[in-house]
Amino acid sequence: MLSLSIPIYQGGREYSAIRQNKEAAGQQRLSFDQVRDQVRANVAQVWGQLDATKAETEATARQVKASESALNGVRDEARVGQRTTLDVLNAQQALVNARLNLLTAQHDRVLASYNLLSAVGRLSATALRLPVQVYDPTVHYHQVRDSWIGVRTPDGR
Repeated sequence: MLSLSIPIYQGGREYSAIRQNKEAAGQQRLSFDQVRDQVRANVAQVWGQLDATKAETEATARQVKASESALNGVRDEARVGQRTTLDVLNAQQALVNARLNLLTAQHDRVLASYNLLSAVGRLSATALRLPVQVYDPTVHYHQVRDSWIGVRTPDGR
């Protein structure tokens, strides 16, 4: 004996749910693509900043060497009477400013390197091997997976 029942009219609820789920999956794919593109753009931007700070550090290091040479020249000229004490002080101030610029450039370079590490995900507790307890969501899931709604908390009370 065989029994067959075919619905003549369902109102489209099943097909509507299928279309809705397909649209939701498509939106999630688009969101994922957008986040991936943002991460790539962020990494490219931070990489560019790191390259710029490297060049800036090298340039300011050359500026410090030039300022040191200039100061030595001005001091030599001051000894023979060609320059004044004000000229020597101005050259010393230029050297101090150049050294300050070098320190700022070095600071910016270190900061850019940490920003790059952060952008590529290398500043996490696990990547840095920090002695801290890392949150694992599967542990929480296993604690509450068989509990009734609102009856038990993750610590078992």
